[in-house]
This record gives sequence, structure tokens and C-alpha cells, in this order.
Amino acid sequence: MKILQILAHPDYNNKKRVSNLLAELGETELRRKFSDFVTLNLYDPNCYIPIMDKNMFNYNDKELTYQETIDKARQEELLKIWKNSDLVFIYMPLHNFNVVSKFKDFIDNIVIVNETFKCEVETMVGLDNSNKQIMFVITSGGEFDSHIQYVNLDFAVQYVRGIFSVIGIDKVKVIRSQGLDLVHNDKEEIVQKTKEELIEYINTL
Repeated sequence: MKILQILAHPDYNNKKRVSNLLAELGETELRRKFSDFVTLNLYDPNCYIPIMDKNMFNYNDKELTYQETIDKARQEELLKIWKNSDLVFIYMPLHNFNVVSKFKDFIDNIVIVNETFKCEVETMVGLDNSNKQIMFVITSGGEFDSHIQYVNLDFAVQYVRGIFSVIGIDKVKVIRSQGLDLVHNDKEEIVQKTKEELIEYINTL
């Protein structure tokens, strides 16, 4: 099984961030079972993610500039990494009720018409591997699946489930480490329970 791990915390090298702690744990446990492993740390400067703009839709229609040549090659590389993966782990903090911007940039490089989906009359058909599994580990200060003020703002999970359904993937499991900033909660207990849930899932693979 080919594993892709995506780290999406802007404070990418801070080991005290809960998202990064969980990612480190996840990688350690996964490497006990799998050897084919790729990690993309989206905010690391060494991990270049092209930003989609109007020019990137017209690669085949004109002579490319130097930067466009680099972006096209990198997009093809990211798409290959994505297509070759069987199981994807995504670790991300909630930002302004939604996914972080670098993750959106990454998605724009893999959700490509006639590559991972195609358009038919009044519908879209996913072309990705329908057996691919997604594990989305999201951290948040609030409680977004239960608090009456936040349940309608649970955009990040909706986005992840929705965008992957477009390309034909419906096996999306969500693990939340939430309520981390609420004064009445025990943060260490929340993190520990999340670790246990993550390990339990990995052990089922």
C-alpha cells in the first residue's frame, strides 16, 4: 500500500503544534507497517506548490515562460504522487472556519479535468481510484461538530468530503482534535484521546 502524508500547518516545523504532533505519531505508526511512504509538508519552503492562476489552464495553448515550465512540471509531479497513493493522511489546523490556503493550492494542482474528473452533461464523473482512502485529521480551538454556534460553520470538513467526491473518492474518515482552546476542556486529555483514535485506525489497516 502506498501512503501519502500531507502536513498542512503554517507553523510547519513547530513540534508543539497539535497537528504536527499527531502527524509525527501517525508517520511513526504507519512506517511500522508500510515502506512506500511520501510526505508533503505544504508550508515547508522546500515543498513548492504552484498557485493556480488563469495561465495554468492554458499550458497547451501557448509557448511557456520559464516559470510556467517549472510550474507545469511540478504540477505533473504532484499529480503523479497523488494518483499513485492508496491511502492519504491529511493533518491540518482549522483556519477561519476552513482549510488552510496551501492545502487549497495543493488541491488545485490535483483536481484537474480529464485527469482526476471529467465533465458530462449536467454532471461530473470522478476518475481517481475509488478505493483510495482519505484520513483527515483536523485540529480546532472550538467544537465544530457539536457547538450550536459552530455546526453551520464546519466548512473545512464539508470541503474535504465534497472536493474528493468530485474526483470519485468517498472513503473519507475524519478525526477531530477539537475544543483545544476552550477553558473548561482538558487539552492534554483531548490530544491523548485523538492519539488513541489515530493509532486504533492505523492498526486496522
